Amino acid sequence: MRPYLLPPLFFLIAYTTPYALLLANYGVALAVDSYTLRVFGFTVAQALLSAALSLAGGFALLPAYLRLPWARAVALIPFFAPALSTVDALIRLHGDVMYSPWGVVLAHGVYYAPYAALLLEANARSIPADLLDAVDIYARRAAARLRIFMYELRPAVLYSFYTVFVFSFLSFTTPLLLGGRYPTLELLVYIYATSFASSNLVSTTILLTLAVSLALAILFFKLPAPPSAEQAPRPPRVGAAALAASTAVLAYYVILSFYLFQPLAQPRGLGELAQPLTTSVLVAVLSATSSLMAAISFLIAESAGKRHPVAIYIVAISLSKSLFALGFFHLAQPLYGTALILAAAHTLVITPLAYSLIKPAWEKIRQDVREACVLYLGPFKCVTRIATEMLGPTVLQTWLMSLASSLSETTLALILTTGGSETLSAAAVRLLTSRAPDLIETGHFYSALLATIVLATLAASRLVKTRPFTI
Repeated sequence: MRPYLLPPLFFLIAYTTPYALLLANYGVALAVDSYTLRVFGFTVAQALLSAALSLAGGFALLPAYLRLPWARAVALIPFFAPALSTVDALIRLHGDVMYSPWGVVLAHGVYYAPYAALLLEANARSIPADLLDAVDIYARRAAARLRIFMYELRPAVLYSFYTVFVFSFLSFTTPLLLGGRYPTLELLVYIYATSFASSNLVSTTILLTLAVSLALAILFFKLPAPPSAEQAPRPPRVGAAALAASTAVLAYYVILSFYLFQPLAQPRGLGELAQPLTTSVLVAVLSATSSLMAAISFLIAESAGKRHPVAIYIVAISLSKSLFALGFFHLAQPLYGTALILAAAHTLVITPLAYSLIKPAWEKIRQDVREACVLYLGPFKCVTRIATEMLGPTVLQTWLMSLASSLSETTLALILTTGGSETLSAAAVRLLTSRAPDLIETGHFYSALLATIVLATLAASRLVKTRPFTI
């Protein structure tokens, strides 16, 4: 069983090495100045406000999710689109208000509200029908009904609030696109590391970011996940007034989606489009394929009784992506700026996503069947045969979703590429953050095109029909 440990162990070493190199390069020092404290305070405050706003938006969208079958697909367009595309659409929709301190909060709140509504809907649909009937019969006052409903939704409320807080705290792309006037801690690390800031300042922000992200991850994995929506088919009743208000909020997402795709009507920069688009596709195909193979190797190791894949998943989710990219920059100096090294970085970042998608399908196979399969065929042959024969649709869906994740990746592309080998997302950010109006207009088109490609890839993944195997 020892050889099955090598792939996840190699992955863990490869993933943590950039962080070790980063600390070795800048040293270990803690010299917090007043500006770093202000940025840290703003990061925490905007993350709390973003989580609260997204949760409020989730509750506002919930009636539409429960009553209108098409509402979920419309509201989730800005969420599944790359963050840079949604932020760019918000800037064009709201103008200068996005460059105020509230811009980061508004962008995060609007972006994550459909996600919060999705969790709330799953929790609401899991409420047993007999409880809903009892509430309708015995709870006469609206306040009592609301109190019972909120009590049942506690898992989704806590989970969505905390996850959005973590995502907002580790935000990099959003404050960068908003001009960097109000940086988060993640962006401050990037600014210090790419400028002439002292090593002590860089080291301080690195240590602070790592410590806080690890602390947040520990709490994140202690938080119970919301129940699935498979327990009770009858959702709670929604009144006409609540549905009307929710429809109005949904209309906002329709308008935002229009702004998201509107630049496609005015193509620009087509002559320079071929190189970043080709690089994006090449890197996405390589990284998605490698990530899928790594995820299957994790399943093999886990079926052999190893617990390392779970540890790898926790480590990869908890650590800062921008710090990983900065450390990988020092690791990849001989090949810096090439599509190959960018594909390697994408593989390391996307593999936990691929593993989280394929693992539930594997676990839906009855445990006694899995144990017998491993016993008679061995871990390698058992997992690969099931993955190719029984879980083929899930494998294809995982590959497509990994492909979309790589296409929309911005942080790694910005730090690990140069002008000659940048991806479409990196080119869009470079153009959008320039000061030339013509370049910014081209950036609008690039971001809209990227959103279209990513959403089309995700739509293709949803067309793949998976089914649970219980034999």
